[in-house]
Order: sequence, then C-alpha cells, then structure tokens
Amino acid sequence: MPFLTNYRSLSVGNRIIDSEHQKLGIIINDIAQLMLVNHVVALSVAIKILNDRLRDYFVVEENIAQAVNFDFTQHRLAHRILLNNFHVITNKLMSQDGKCSNLERKNYTDALNGFLIQHIQQDSKPLKMVLDTHIYDFKPN
Repeated sequence: MPFLTNYRSLSVGNRIIDSEHQKLGIIINDIAQLMLVNHVVALSVAIKILNDRLRDYFVVEENIAQAVNFDFTQHRLAHRILLNNFHVITNKLMSQDGKCSNLERKNYTDALNGFLIQHIQQDSKPLKMVLDTHIYDFKPN
C-alpha cells in the first residue's frame, strides 16, 4: 500500500506527528524513484536522510507524548523495531549498489511503506487514543 496515496487516512490526531509521517513517506517515494533511475550516490544520500528523519521523528513524537503524559516505554521499543526493519531493507538495497529489478524495487518500497503504515496504525494506536482526548488550538490569542 503506497503511503503517499493513503496518508490522510493514517492520522494519529496530531498535525505535527502526521506531518512527520508524511515527510517519511515522501522520502520513501524518493528512494523508489532513485532506485528506478539507478542513481546510487543520490540513493545512499536519500537513505541517510531517511534514517536521520526517522530519528528526528522519534524525538518529536516522544516530546509530544511526554507533553500529554503518555508512558512512552512500549512505543520507544516500537521505534527501535521500525528503525531496525528500515535498516534491514536499506542495507540490503545498498549491498546491491541500488541495482534491482522492477519487482525488487516494488518489494523494497512496499516493505518500507508497509512498516511505516503498520507503525502508524498498530504501534501508535495507544498514543492516538491519548491524543484524541486532548483539544488542540493552534490559533494565536
């Protein structure tokens, strides 16, 4: 399931977290395009950016969770698993110097998207339940 075509239905109820998820989806899409054109240098940069953005997202999400008094212990473990799953895929891709068939490219992209979507829909469900109990007003006074 492509993340970018479904991201609106994947809201956790917080615009900042949802925006971080969307940014990750965009980078995954960029990686798919770079595999298509077989640009290994740009691909390795995009993978580094994905890993950096993922870590940034973890910090943002944890800060928001702390602000709403959400016990982040279990979710931190889910972040570690997501990062490890992304590393398995991106390491495999880079071990091939980014060269892959269309089927492999689709499988890598689907796996990255799938792990992100699973994280949002399953792992983030307890956080979403807590976020749903808070009213957010981003309008200036």
